[in-house]
Amino acid sequence: MISSNNKLDSRERRNKVVLLAEDLIKIYRTGESETQALRGVSLKVHEGEKVFLIGPSGSGKTTLVNILAGIDKPTSGKVFWEDLREDITRSSHEAIIKNRRNYVGVIFQDSKLIPHLTVEENIRLTAHYANLDSDETEKRLEFILKFMGIWEKRNKKQNKLSGGEQKRAAIASTLITNPRIIIGDEPTGNLDIVTSNKILDLLDKINVELNVALLIVTHSQLVAQRADRIIEFSDGVILAQHSKNIQLRELKRTRELEMDRQNRIHIPQSILEELNNPKHFTINLENKKIVLRPIYQQEDERENIG
Repeated sequence: MISSNNKLDSRERRNKVVLLAEDLIKIYRTGESETQALRGVSLKVHEGEKVFLIGPSGSGKTTLVNILAGIDKPTSGKVFWEDLREDITRSSHEAIIKNRRNYVGVIFQDSKLIPHLTVEENIRLTAHYANLDSDETEKRLEFILKFMGIWEKRNKKQNKLSGGEQKRAAIASTLITNPRIIIGDEPTGNLDIVTSNKILDLLDKINVELNVALLIVTHSQLVAQRADRIIEFSDGVILAQHSKNIQLRELKRTRELEMDRQNRIHIPQSILEELNNPKHFTINLENKKIVLRPIYQQEDERENIG
């Protein structure tokens, strides 16, 4: 049963991997054209960790979280949830839905509540689809409604709730199944700053007191600085990691480039543009530092002539 007594030592909370992705590739095909949304993405999220994804629109973040949540399937690659034994990308659609209901909570910018049902009825419906028995549902329901601060709103329908209350109800619906990780795509994107902060406070509380890991996509400085670890995404690949001291307008200050499973490091586009987009580099080790020097087209042509 969910309780508020699940606080663990930070070292214990980081030992177990609750989400693992390996070499994810996603190609969208339209007629004869192809768009590669993901180009070999690998990542881990540990128990109780808060990992936030940042990156420009169109970089593949939403595609990635949809695959990690089992909503979409990759063209190739693997995704493992808690037991790390079964690659969910090879599971049937029905099996993924069943396992997700008991393991992964998903929240979106839109609350996704069913309008003609009350808050309590929405949560009960989620419990029903997750095959929770009535006794277990009753034990969890009151705790979750009070934990999320919407006990008094349990009999209200969506049109009688504020934006923040709708978001709380949506998160409560994910918590009824006792998930190990919540995956969110811009969950505070349509809320004002005050309401966003309250929802972020609740997500922090869920993370610490219920030991639920968070994987959140954001464009917000306000959200990003709440993370344990920030992953910068660009053009379908993980470009870098950042500390919580991140400044979204000055990413180069905190950027730590990420080496993928194929030992590749991707150079930020802003740096390539400053160098006039060279296509070739020399690489040397100087005083235990890797030094890249660009080779420009004129140099290539001179070498070819010689």
